[in-house]
Amino acid sequence: MKLNKVLALALSGVMAVSMLAGCSGNSGNGGQNGEEQPPVDDTTIASVLNDEQADNDVKVNFTYSSSLETALQKTLSVVGNENETTVESYLINVLGIDDEVTMGEFCGRKSNTHGGNEVGEQTAVVVIRDQSGKTEDGVAKEMYNKLSGDLTNLDDEWLDTSVQEQIKWSFSYTGEVASVSIVEGTQTSTYVAVVVTCNTTKALAD
Repeated sequence: MKLNKVLALALSGVMAVSMLAGCSGNSGNGGQNGEEQPPVDDTTIASVLNDEQADNDVKVNFTYSSSLETALQKTLSVVGNENETTVESYLINVLGIDDEVTMGEFCGRKSNTHGGNEVGEQTAVVVIRDQSGKTEDGVAKEMYNKLSGDLTNLDDEWLDTSVQEQIKWSFSYTGEVASVSIVEGTQTSTYVAVVVTCNTTKALAD
């Protein structure tokens, strides 16, 4: 009986060690041999983009998008470690966006005359690449710095008084963000992609 107990304990110990070894072998293998790294922390990126707008009246509420992350991974698997413009252009194709505009051309901008606004949606795509090893907080702030001028110029609504029956244009915005890091040799690049959609409606003013 004692021998059976000793054997049972020994077997349990071997199984426990095997399970621990298996777990450790599965973690941390992303990015080996040029594979994609796990994304920068999603909650942090979306939170920073939203928090940075706080003092300027939040126009775009950003959320992390797993589908955008998948599209960004697909893009990088084709174009590799490329510049922002190349990645952005290919990502637009992967997302199937036919009529992409820049943030500078976006509907609802205070700097626009609004004469070109049309009812419906406009979509803008922005990509940044960081190769300096910033934290997720730092990468998110870098993206905000690129967007900040355009975000602060977005309108909620605009009243067209140039016509006899005044028209109120209304603008609402949604934002998606995702990130992927890739390794090529000793070089690590973190890409952050943002997709902002503006929905435009119009109605007779009250």
